[in-house]
Amino acid sequence: MIPLTFTLLVYGGWLLSQGPSAAFANFLAQISVALTMLVGSFVAGGTALGGGAVAFPVMTKLLAIEPATAKVFSLAIQSFGMTAAALTIIFCSIRYYSDVVWRALLGAVPGVLIGLMFIAEHLPRLTTKTVFSLFLLLFALTLLRLHFTHKGYKESSQLVKPYLITVVGFFGGIASGLVGSGADIMVFALMVLFYKKELKAATATSVLIMAVTSIIGSVCNAFYLDSITPEVTAYLLAAIPVVVVGAPLGAYVCARVKSGTLLSFLLLLIVLEVGFTALEWIK
Repeated sequence: MIPLTFTLLVYGGWLLSQGPSAAFANFLAQISVALTMLVGSFVAGGTALGGGAVAFPVMTKLLAIEPATAKVFSLAIQSFGMTAAALTIIFCSIRYYSDVVWRALLGAVPGVLIGLMFIAEHLPRLTTKTVFSLFLLLFALTLLRLHFTHKGYKESSQLVKPYLITVVGFFGGIASGLVGSGADIMVFALMVLFYKKELKAATATSVLIMAVTSIIGSVCNAFYLDSITPEVTAYLLAAIPVVVVGAPLGAYVCARVKSGTLLSFLLLLIVLEVGFTALEWIK
């Protein structure tokens, strides 16, 4: 009931803030961004990749949008989509690790603020893209390792060296401030490779971490850095009605589907994204 209420409130606010005619006109004008987030929100809700994992490479490489704009948009749209997915996880009793969530956020929250306020503006455009590609490679290697070696494992019931979660969350938060994603990917990798946590519960945990990280980052962008430009706003208003449905749907479906098909799809996305970045370096 709570996830549905959230979605209805978002739709009501979306229509009232613009008026039905303007809302649909902007949606059609920014249809490429909306379609991108149709896929991105599903991936964000059901995997340890944030919506930025789809939005950032598509916007920067196919739609020719500046990385700084794509990063601000990625954080902002995840504030809606991943919050909707997080509510679905919590209120539909999808398993997650609450102790990992709060430990990771102790690092991720200051990390994303540091990344946004002190580091992002000093990184060149291609460097920003490369950082994102490296995080996707980390995620791909994690998935492949799990696929070939994770069968028949026994889940660890204890958090050895729990401070590692906060440390990894901190550096993941910095990455989130640079490219719109990172805290979810890094904590997910730590959970399944080091702590031997169950894959689907670790995925749900990463969604909760990125939801909060995205909200904090977006508040900083809006009220401190003043980086929510009219361009970003237009993209957001086109994508919001898509992501508040797509992300919860992704969380629900991917908690119940076999992992093989999803793994292949994610690896395809990662190969394409890293390949495009490599081509830019060659040029």
